[in-house]
Amino acid sequence: MNNLEMLAAVGVFVEGMLAILFAIVWRDLRLRWALLLSLAYLALAASYGFMAAGYYAVGLTLPPSRPTSTLVACGATLITAGLLDFVRFEAVMARRLIRWSTAVAVLAVAAMLAQAVTRAVAFSIMAAYVLGWALLLLWARMRERRTGLGPVIVALLAFPVMIAAALLGYIRPELINTVTLVPFSALGMSLLCTGLLKAQRRVAQELAAREQAEAELRVSNELLEHRVKLRTADLHEVIEGLESFNRSVSHDLRGPLGGIAGLASLAQDSVVTGDPVTAAHWLQLIQGQAEKCVNLVAALLALARASDVKLHVQRVDLQVVVRDALESLRITRSAAQLPVSVAPLPEVDADPELARQVVVNLLGNALKFSADAPEPRVEVGVIGGSDRPTIFVRDNGAGFTAAEAQRLFRPFHRLHGDRYEGFGVGLSIVKRIMDRHGGRVWAQGEPGRGATFFFNFGRPSQAPERR
Repeated sequence: MNNLEMLAAVGVFVEGMLAILFAIVWRDLRLRWALLLSLAYLALAASYGFMAAGYYAVGLTLPPSRPTSTLVACGATLITAGLLDFVRFEAVMARRLIRWSTAVAVLAVAAMLAQAVTRAVAFSIMAAYVLGWALLLLWARMRERRTGLGPVIVALLAFPVMIAAALLGYIRPELINTVTLVPFSALGMSLLCTGLLKAQRRVAQELAAREQAEAELRVSNELLEHRVKLRTADLHEVIEGLESFNRSVSHDLRGPLGGIAGLASLAQDSVVTGDPVTAAHWLQLIQGQAEKCVNLVAALLALARASDVKLHVQRVDLQVVVRDALESLRITRSAAQLPVSVAPLPEVDADPELARQVVVNLLGNALKFSADAPEPRVEVGVIGGSDRPTIFVRDNGAGFTAAEAQRLFRPFHRLHGDRYEGFGVGLSIVKRIMDRHGGRVWAQGEPGRGATFFFNFGRPSQAPERR
């Protein structure tokens, strides 16, 4: 075996190992370019096998070896297709280039089988293929830096230079048969390493994306669980409200309606007996009982409106709201004549009608429960920063215990019901309004030493219409 055949045997080993490695990559990762390159290097290994077996020519003017040249042409076409897939070339243009490459290879093989071309022409065609690969890899390197393709591009560009040198007589013709081993091997090794690195980066990115998706899913599940708990709590509150509503309606309406029926019967008897004075007395009592029923229905409607009305958020001056609320209370309630100390209050983003209802309810309660104090006192003030101020309404009235504070905002729950009138819906209305605004309301108090109610407006829980 001469030196040329020994070099060809080395080519069989190198190209065969590359074919096996690319096949392993394709088996594990199912990358199309790996399969194409595995077949390409298998064809090249077979071509070197024929050269090692003596199927080759030496002179440049002689026809090329038919089996060797056919296998090299197949390998070049497969490498072209594999490279286009590897660099993710534009799909339409990639298909065109593959068709052109295949057509050139078919024509070249047909000419070589017919011995219509010389080895010089065959190597020139091969040099054109290699030059095209170098340009393709150069485009990929410009698009994506740090790919490690620079040395391979240099090795590929060296091939046409060596072919030109051989054609000009600077390289012995017998060396041209094995000169393809260097660029082909360098190309295969580089693509193998670069492809594995790219696959590793892709796997790492997919893993990071999956971990991020799992983290987002965990957060979503936690939020969902939190929402379910809130919804469950809301449902419990609704159920308790409905139960309280049933009790209130059955108790607070049954008494006045029963009284109206009894008083109407007494009034009718007085009319029959010709006693208009007594009849007028009974009718006056009937009017009072009817007003209680009307007030209860109005309270129920106000409670429903606090949950269903659409918010119209705008800038609201709480100083003006408190002043208007006090004027309204002084007209309708005798206890509203008590002194009220009002500190400078800020502006907030809120629905003006609902904000007024909050102030009216809290001020009305403070005036009502402090009316029997030795020195009645009601204060309205603000604490906290200007970004989210907290308003307070403080009185020195009846107060409540810590246990009672937990039930204050339940619908129809009444403290001191035997001493003070009311239906127990005012604080429930306040809480629902504050919930709608994304705010908060809470209370502190001591029995016999008064109470303080705090509230602040946050972000509305629905998209409001701004005016």
